[in-house]
Formats: sequence, structure tokens, C-alpha cells
Amino acid sequence: MTPNNPRLLAVETLSRVTGQGGYSNLTLDHVINSHKLTPRDAGLLTNIVYGVIQRQLTLDFYLAPFIKGRKLDNWIRCLLDTAVYQLQYLDKVPARAVFFDSTEIAKKLGHQGIAKFVTGVLRNAQRTGFPDPAAIADPVKRLSIESSTPVWLVEKLTAQLGEPKTRAILNVINVPAHASLRVNTTKITPAALLASLKPEFPDLKESPLTPIGLIAPSGHLAGTSAFVKGEYTMQDESSMLVAPSLDIQPGDVVLDACAAPGGKTTHIAQYLDPKQGGQVTALDLHANKVRLINKNAKRLGLTDRIHAQVLDARKVATTFPANSFDKILVDAPCSGLGLIRRKPEIKYTKTPEDPAHLQQIQLAILNSVAPTLKIGGRLTYSTCTMVKEENQDVVAQFLAAHPEFEQVSVPTLKPLHKAHNAPALQLFPDDYDTDGFFIASLIRRK
Repeated sequence: MTPNNPRLLAVETLSRVTGQGGYSNLTLDHVINSHKLTPRDAGLLTNIVYGVIQRQLTLDFYLAPFIKGRKLDNWIRCLLDTAVYQLQYLDKVPARAVFFDSTEIAKKLGHQGIAKFVTGVLRNAQRTGFPDPAAIADPVKRLSIESSTPVWLVEKLTAQLGEPKTRAILNVINVPAHASLRVNTTKITPAALLASLKPEFPDLKESPLTPIGLIAPSGHLAGTSAFVKGEYTMQDESSMLVAPSLDIQPGDVVLDACAAPGGKTTHIAQYLDPKQGGQVTALDLHANKVRLINKNAKRLGLTDRIHAQVLDARKVATTFPANSFDKILVDAPCSGLGLIRRKPEIKYTKTPEDPAHLQQIQLAILNSVAPTLKIGGRLTYSTCTMVKEENQDVVAQFLAAHPEFEQVSVPTLKPLHKAHNAPALQLFPDDYDTDGFFIASLIRRK
């Protein structure tokens, strides 16, 4: 078995992610680049790694009768997960290939005894068949296993959104997200970029949510010369709605209070004209993340209108004078539950206590930036989550403590017919096939 075998790499990648707490997307990118995989092998590796993480609870359910509570080393469990995922979800992968490679991986990473155990589990499952989640009597537990979503999150979403909407959301979170990019309109028009990328990405098309977004079912869009030249950046469509919600004018002085890695900062900068005094101050708590903001700004050619600095957003009021900014963005630290499709490990690392804990941080940031906004200025509060504790509940508490602010409708560049929670804008993954996202617009009236 070669070191570049995608099934072997999948086991090793999953072992790192689950055993060492690494991010699946970053670990996967490193493995693909360091092993110089062909597009076909990279595709299989990516499919297996994301698929196993997305379906972890379902795979646990499938394997339970054959493991019988036996304590397994992490890599052995990852190996069995990859095998079962392929057998259950990848129609074009022959079972014999899964059995052969799984046995060889067990020999390579372990010994003959482990190989016999792995083969025995898979043969037994093939003979008797995997258990059926539809047979689970408890509807919440059944939906939890079917969608591989922790029970607490199923219960929370059901309580807040109802069973039909929850099921619709959970039905799409394990479907691979499409690729999306934001056009850097300071360098190229959306039409021109679309025309230049079409030969390589024939399925690329304009986003239905924003005129400066392009989407494709798949493809390595970050690997083109146009990306290197800064003609576009990678960003989810829902996230592209944030900067337009600020109604930015060319000469505005803007604060991006929680800016890293700089996607929204650079989007804000596209609307600014430094010759008219337009500037965005981008803050982050960590120096390495501030460097990342600057790196993205440089690639996109926007450094003349972005100033990035290290600062805790909860200290804005004691760092900047009152009435400093025309517009303020608080893209707040949150549970990230709207990103489950792109970062599936979020489902398992978050706890029921996280939304309430994060709410206090979110409010502290809003309270800190409030006095630095000019009268008549606009403040956008956004999160990439779907639970009300971090969204409209935060806005309601802020407004109760700051009667000088008024919530208004969120402006968008295209009409959105599936948005929820007006005057705020809440998108769920099943609405437009995007990340789950929340945006609220506030005006300081006096």
C-alpha cells in the first residue's frame, strides 16, 4: 500500500482531527498539498473525511452491534468508520476495494491481529446487515441518529423552529456545500470574472443572493491565477450579505470589531474610497490573526483602506473616542452552528451551555462599541449561528439597555424571499443552500 493511498490518508487525517482536535478543513488541505494528490484521489479523500465526520453518530449506531462496547484505539475506530461510510454512502465504490484496503491499512498501522478483527467486523456486518435508524422509537433520538446531530441540538432547534423546519435543516447539513466566491470589484467585474473562469469551471454561475458572488457545485476555486492576483476571494454567500447591510458610503470610517480572517473586512473595503477618507479599522484579539487580515488585504490590493490592529473588541470604548465611526460591524464570536455543513465537527464540540455563555461576550462587545458610533450611524450585528439566544435575544437585550438605538430592516442587494425574523435577516442552510447566518441592522438615533 502506497503512502498516497486516499483510504489510508483518510484514516490518518481523521485520527489527527479526532485525536488531536485539529480542524478538518485545515488538516485536509495540508494532507492534499503535502502528498500532491491527483484530483481524483483528493476528491475521494475529501469525501471520506468529511463524510465520516458528518455521519459520526450514524456510524456509531451502525457499528454498535458489531463492536459490542469494546474499547478501540482511535485509529482503529477511524478505520472502521471509513469502511462503513464507504459501504453505506458511496455507491460507486466496490465493497471488495473497501474490504481489501481496510485490511491492508490495519496491517500497515497495526498488525495481523487487528487486521483480522477489522475484517471480521466488516464481514459480520455484511452478513447480518446494519441496524436501521428508522426502528428507533423515540422521534428525537431517531432524528438525532438519522442526521448525526446531538440530541440537545435537535431538541433546541425543534423547540425554537418546530419539527418540520428542524428536519428540513438537518436533511441538508450533511450534503456537501457548494463552492462560492466573492468578486473583488476593485479589480474586475462579476461578468468579466465569470467569463474568464467559465472554461475551467463550466458550472460556475451568478449567486441568487448577491450580484458580486459566483457559485459552483464543486471545484478548487482557490487554485487559479485569478485568485492569486486577487480578483476574488472565497466566501459563503450568506456572509456576503453582511457588508451591504452597513450601507457603506465611499468616505465612511468603519470599524470591524471582530475581523479575522478578514473576509468581511476586505468586502467592506471594496466599497470605500481612500481618496475620500474611506477607511476600515479591523480588530482581532490575536496577532497571528491580524497578520492574516493583512495578508488577505495585500492579495486583494486593499491595504490602502484597511488598518488592522490587535485589540479585544470589549475594550473599544476605552480605546477609541466617542462618535468615531460612521459604521460599525460586530460579527460576533458565536457557536458557529450555522457552519455545520462546512465544519461538521462543530456538531460534536459544542455544548448546550455555549449559546448562553457566548451571549454575555456578544453583549459586552456591543456595549463597548455603541458609544463610538456617530449619531445617525449604522451598526450591524451578525453571527454564523441559528439559535435565538445568540441572535435576536442579544439584539433585544442590547436595545433594552440602549434606547438611543433602533432596529431597522436589513438592506440587501437582491430581494430575499426566504429570510426569517424580520426586521433582522436569518438564513438557515435549507433556505438557499448556504451557511446559517443572522444579520441585524441598528441605527443610533440620538
